[in-house]
Amino acid sequence: MDDCTLEKLGVSPGALTPKFHRDTAEYNVTVASNVEKVKFDVLTSDSGASYQIKNSGGEKTIPLKEGDVTSVQIEVTAEDGTVKIYTVNVKRLSASDATLTTLQLSAGTLEPEFASGTYTYSTTLPCHVSSLTIAAKAPDAKAGVKVCGQAPDTPVQLNLGETQVDVEVTSPDGSKQQVYTISVVKEPMGRFVKLADPKLALQLECPVTLGPLYRPISIRESDPKHTYSAPCLDVLTRTSKQDPLDESPLPTEWRIVDFDVDKKVSAAVVSCIYTHAGCTEQMKYAELGAHAKDCQHKPKPEPNSALVTESAWYKADFASTKKTDSDIKHKVEVRSWEKHLHNVTDSTLKELDEQAKEHLKNYRLALPRIGQNQSYEHGKSPLDYLRNAAQCYATSIKMKGKDGSLHCSLGLVLEEQYYAKDMYGLKEQDEEDDLGLAGLNLAAKESSKEEEIDAICNLRGVPATAPLARKLKAVDEEFHHLLDGGQTGKAEHVQALYAWKSKQATQDGKVAQQAEDETNTLGQAYLKFLDALSLDQSHTTYNLHVGRMLLLQGKVTEVQARLQLSVGMNPKNQAARFYLGLAMAMLPKGPPQDRLSETITFLNEGVETVLAQRCALAEGSATQSQPNLHSEDLWRLSNLQMLRGFQLLGQLLAKQDPPQGCMSALDVLHNATLLSAQAMCEMVYRGEVYRQVEWMLLTSHYQLLEHLTAKQAGKEELIALRCRDLSALIRACSIPQNTELLAMQEKTCQKGVLIRPCDSSALCHLAYAQLARYDDEPSTDAAARALRDSRLTFHTCIGLEGKPVVGEPLNEITGQQWWQDKVAKEEEEKKAAEAAKKPAAAPTAAARGAATRGRGAPAAAVRGGRGAAAAPVRGRGAPAAKAAPPPRGGAARGGAAGKAAPPPRGGAATRGGAAKPAAAPVAGKPATPTKAPEPEKAPAPIPANTPLNRASYRPRLGLARALARTDDTIDDAKKWYNEVMTMAPGIHDAYIELADMLIKADPLAAVDVYCKFPFTEELTFDDAYIHGEVVRILMKHEKFDDPRLADSMIAFGRVMGITTLDKYVSILDDKFKTNMLKKIYAGVHGKDIDDPDLQAFFKFKCWD
Repeated sequence: MDDCTLEKLGVSPGALTPKFHRDTAEYNVTVASNVEKVKFDVLTSDSGASYQIKNSGGEKTIPLKEGDVTSVQIEVTAEDGTVKIYTVNVKRLSASDATLTTLQLSAGTLEPEFASGTYTYSTTLPCHVSSLTIAAKAPDAKAGVKVCGQAPDTPVQLNLGETQVDVEVTSPDGSKQQVYTISVVKEPMGRFVKLADPKLALQLECPVTLGPLYRPISIRESDPKHTYSAPCLDVLTRTSKQDPLDESPLPTEWRIVDFDVDKKVSAAVVSCIYTHAGCTEQMKYAELGAHAKDCQHKPKPEPNSALVTESAWYKADFASTKKTDSDIKHKVEVRSWEKHLHNVTDSTLKELDEQAKEHLKNYRLALPRIGQNQSYEHGKSPLDYLRNAAQCYATSIKMKGKDGSLHCSLGLVLEEQYYAKDMYGLKEQDEEDDLGLAGLNLAAKESSKEEEIDAICNLRGVPATAPLARKLKAVDEEFHHLLDGGQTGKAEHVQALYAWKSKQATQDGKVAQQAEDETNTLGQAYLKFLDALSLDQSHTTYNLHVGRMLLLQGKVTEVQARLQLSVGMNPKNQAARFYLGLAMAMLPKGPPQDRLSETITFLNEGVETVLAQRCALAEGSATQSQPNLHSEDLWRLSNLQMLRGFQLLGQLLAKQDPPQGCMSALDVLHNATLLSAQAMCEMVYRGEVYRQVEWMLLTSHYQLLEHLTAKQAGKEELIALRCRDLSALIRACSIPQNTELLAMQEKTCQKGVLIRPCDSSALCHLAYAQLARYDDEPSTDAAARALRDSRLTFHTCIGLEGKPVVGEPLNEITGQQWWQDKVAKEEEEKKAAEAAKKPAAAPTAAARGAATRGRGAPAAAVRGGRGAAAAPVRGRGAPAAKAAPPPRGGAARGGAAGKAAPPPRGGAATRGGAAKPAAAPVAGKPATPTKAPEPEKAPAPIPANTPLNRASYRPRLGLARALARTDDTIDDAKKWYNEVMTMAPGIHDAYIELADMLIKADPLAAVDVYCKFPFTEELTFDDAYIHGEVVRILMKHEKFDDPRLADSMIAFGRVMGITTLDKYVSILDDKFKTNMLKKIYAGVHGKDIDDPDLQAFFKFKCWD
């Protein structure tokens, strides 16, 4: 009686969605564009009930409108009058519709989730996936769908790195097309891959990783084309919008995803990455991932305990009874900073432990990603979670102070806070938070020390922006001055400042410094590890943590006992074995000879463990969950000690043949380079750890370069390329200038010039290195020589433009001291080699007599041999020079003052030191007859297709900077700056540095220089700097009516914000420059002066 449901509901053509059910009241139907009407088939559940299709005129056939949704309502009435309405929404597709209803992948997940109106997607796949099938369906069967030009469900072959998959949909009537684009990215291989063809490997080498290009990106307008691996280029251009290789400004739309190069890399033949383990197979690079995943030769790093238990040190210390005591002298105490972490709580130890683990889990989830805005709710930042976890563990220690595991857990959390701040750029919300975990305001303490050092340097005439070496020298001079004056107390304080600052000159830098500083969380972590160890001195993990912290502090002689104890207690502990090997390799004289094999084995085990984990991640087969704390994962890429283990293993293997199953030295160093680059790419923030990873990358590069130059025959082109890459990376790095880095830069550039002495690019790199050497310590004779050489080299670069990149070295280069030293060294080595080949013979009487009387050879021949080039006169004629000025905006910002001789303009004699005059014959002795001079060798012919040196602004800018370093060449510097501005108008540095030279004597002339810059509509921060300087100078000199003032204020405000102009607005307001202020406010906001909102604001400001 009251049944008003349907038993059947059908539509033809079409199908109901969802499937019909009597209790479901609403359905959707989609029909093709050529379907003009649909017919409904309806049957009520109760024979006494009735139905009607509303607005159909009693018909069961409903007409449809193309491209529209027709809503059809079926009203069912039961015998008792009860009514139920079923709704069917029928969509007739448009003949011009070119959308998809389905887009699915055979592997991976679309990002974002599929929607028919979203046309761009991406997905990331494991490295072993070589093809992908796309299931794409249009709502209308008559629509055309193609995937990469093929029918759907046709497998798409994937490139090694990135593949663009285009799904093209054509509407049924052919009037419209729509493309859905899927960017398919494969994970990079976890190990270094070697191409079988050396020439092809040279063409496809990434300048950063020194391996095959991964997801290659080319720089638009670069000539020759500069191509990088995408992740590396993203890092290098994150803060600098310059081409890393030549420092040229990046043009608009500079980024080109080079799919052609990616295909070339994918098709290249490579050897299996497990060649060292016995695999001899070769395959296309695109197929390597699938092969490596199931390769039978894949190493399984299983530590051999017998290597430990059979060793002499183990038998002496552990064979009879376990060695559980040690010479550790440490007292467990509750320090002031730890008391700040104590909480009053009713929670039990178990509850506190669970709370701490939950906080650490939330910490991991809250860590920022690259490019992510670091904005958190109060109390929910990563540092908040760390502080909460630290409080839980500290409170637990208060309850159970003899539990070493609690001390160790607190140490791990404290260590993590250091890495959270350094690697992610996280900051405490206020000073109280910082006090809660660190106990002291470390930043203020460090700032105080820096200020003291800067004050000392100022007294000694060294600017605050001077290189580290000059600052240390100034502090050392102050120390001796105080000591000589009898002020012992002050001298000791200055000596402490020197010791504190000098640690920044090492590769470990501030990390080592802070690892033993109790006011830093890293130093606090060390103390907690010591607390844990003192409670249980036989614990493997506690010894390991103390050992690695000692290594971090650089105390390599103290660490061996700790790590040896850790390994002895657990001979299969891979981390402990690796760190023990690292400690022995880091000894000043290297590992003891009787433990060399053990050292190599331990290091190799760690290296293989890291690489196995990286391969598992690339293959998507990693089974171990990621720990919440970085300090718990000793195999992570950001672990500097792990990366150093790679380098030290490479150095050890370079001196001997690798053991069976071990990679060659070159392969180990290539892997070190690859992992260092990958670690750099994964860093969120450029802190101290980032700079240490940069060090690892640079030193790995340099070690590989040393291997090449040791046996360079046939590898000249590769060496030249590597020198270019490394010198560019050094200039682009964020490491503060120091002596070690400068030496690496100069040696690298010299190697490049030795290979290609007529390559203006290589010479330009060398000239910049020589200029940097001068800036490091300009008051020495060596610095004066470096400045002179720099000017000569820059001049040579410019003179070689338009000439072949190969040829004989010019006198301007061969006359320089470093070249002369290289020639002299080669001569000595040659003579030593010849002497070693000659058999020893008893001297004859005549020879004995000749030797006694000194006959037969003049002294000059004995000392150097005929024809040897003499060293240039050192320091002669070189006046005292001024220090380089403080840079603006990075290394590229220059400008300087000082005095030195202008660049010499003579032959080789005036450019590197004249050759010594021949020694006069000894009086009364017959002169030794001279041999006829050998005819000079004809220069090797230059191939017709040899590329020519291109004209560039870089040597001109460098020459201008070198000339600006001394007062007597300022005018010459100005000419070269102007030439740069003519040749490359968009180079900000030329305008800024030239203006800096003019600003003291003629400030308005500096404004004239700034205003010559060709600004574009889209302003950059460098543009804003120039506009800001124009505003500052004109306002300082009260040039309020200069028309350039308002324009520059508008431009500056657009980039930096209107509030940055408040000081100047206030001054102009006092001067009643209301019309000018109206123009500025309107210009900054991009509005007309008559805008109603602005008019209201002007009225409020009384500018009407």
